[in-house]
Amino acid sequence: MSMRSVDSSKGKLRNTYIAIMIPLGVAINLVGGQVASKLALPLYMDSIGTAIVAAVMGPWVGAVSGVLYNVISALISGNMLSVMFGLCNIATAFIIGFMAKSGKFTTWVHAVVATILVALANAIMGAPIAVVVYGGIQGGGVDLVVAGFLAAGQDILSAAFLARVPINLVDKGIACFVAWLILMRLPENMRTMAGSRKKAVAKND
Repeated sequence: MSMRSVDSSKGKLRNTYIAIMIPLGVAINLVGGQVASKLALPLYMDSIGTAIVAAVMGPWVGAVSGVLYNVISALISGNMLSVMFGLCNIATAFIIGFMAKSGKFTTWVHAVVATILVALANAIMGAPIAVVVYGGIQGGGVDLVVAGFLAAGQDILSAAFLARVPINLVDKGIACFVAWLILMRLPENMRTMAGSRKKAVAKND
């Protein structure tokens, strides 16, 4: 079999997985977000799907899945400004996706590093977006933590940021470790879907 036919086969297989993984990631985010909202949990639970897709398929596919979730979520809620939170999902997808692509998402230590990076990125980006879109109060369990910092004398932006640091460490920790566990349990050929594949050595037919 020639290298060209092998590459073509892999390309078609990847396209098939992309068509499956993007809507799957959106669905997981929707379910997680609804559970957190209905139970008023001090968590978001809406980036687990993004993390899984990014770990398996790479940063760009993960980002598409994450942003698509935010668009659908905004349409459901009727608040199109909430699409801005897609930036947080892009950050999550890029961090996890590029770590996986470079082979730095293979141990629990890597998962911890990813958790810290993703949590900080989401807190830094999410706080000002929450203030712009919701005035800092989103109507969920996170508001209790924000209210605590406001009562302690913090301004709304500082309260929104400080509340998100510990919350995101737990929330994104769940997402990162779920993605890592799934990635590590996939067969070797699927682990390379993110692009972290070894260079093939051409052989004569």
